[in-house]
Amino acid sequence: MNEENIQTNEFNSQCPHRPDKDDCLCKVIDCLSKGPTGPKGPTGPTGSTGATGGIGATGPTGPTGATGSIGVTGPTGPTGPAGTPATNLDSYAMVHDETNSTIAHQQPILFQTTNISNKITYNPATGDFSIPEEGIYIIHWWINVRHSDKKNANCEPRTLGVELHQFWPSDILIAHSSTHNKLTCCDTGTISGNAIFAALPGASYRLINTSGIDISLVPNDLYSAAVSITRIV
Repeated sequence: MNEENIQTNEFNSQCPHRPDKDDCLCKVIDCLSKGPTGPKGPTGPTGSTGATGGIGATGPTGPTGATGSIGVTGPTGPTGPAGTPATNLDSYAMVHDETNSTIAHQQPILFQTTNISNKITYNPATGDFSIPEEGIYIIHWWINVRHSDKKNANCEPRTLGVELHQFWPSDILIAHSSTHNKLTCCDTGTISGNAIFAALPGASYRLINTSGIDISLVPNDLYSAAVSITRIV
């Protein structure tokens, strides 16, 4: 086979899909000019990696500083004096009477029964309330009374009254109370009153008939009179 036939066969093998081989002319030159691909050469050796730079050495840790000194605590001051003890407002008394006794003019009213008492004492024989502690006290009283003037035949209408007096260490008028209306002989009424007063330690107090005539106590259901006294300051 000559060289021309070899080239023609090679051309046909390059353009086998076209019946018209002239259309493959554009590829003939390329097909004739290229030689067969040579075998793949061996892979060259890998180049060596450059050396990594060294890490710098860490310097030594410095010494720990000295601990600061603790400040001096100031001295504790002296303890102050003790305060005044709290005042116990526990002085009180309540008394009452259930009789129909007669009280002459300027005489104390005598209550026969003590209901309750603490520190304040009551003497039913004299009608005295004794207060051991200095302070401010409040007192309330009510007394059912009857006009009992047997000396006056006309039985003149009168306002009946009772006064609270300090009896000891000296006689001092503290408060006055009376019936709301004038009463004739055998009429009854109620005397009620109250007072706030400063008591001396050890002083005594009385409720006194100051009506100018004799009066009688009148039981009403049960009580004829009652008094209560309490320390408030």
